[in-house]
Amino acid sequence: MNIDLEYYRIFYHVAKAGSFTQAGEELCISQPAVSQAMKLLENSLGSKLFVRIPKGVRLTPEGEVLFGY
Repeated sequence: MNIDLEYYRIFYHVAKAGSFTQAGEELCISQPAVSQAMKLLENSLGSKLFVRIPKGVRLTPEGEVLFGY
């Protein structure tokens, strides 16, 4: 399981911001790059981390556990 630590950094920013777009702005990367990184992280972990809501995203129970670390 070789997951780039950058994915965890992006995950942290998305979770704090509640938005892929806002996290991308904070990290100076595009929203599609943020989405792709989160997709790769979710695939690597075998679990959904976010649920899309009308004004962004919220953490799933699995995402909340990961965010706790």
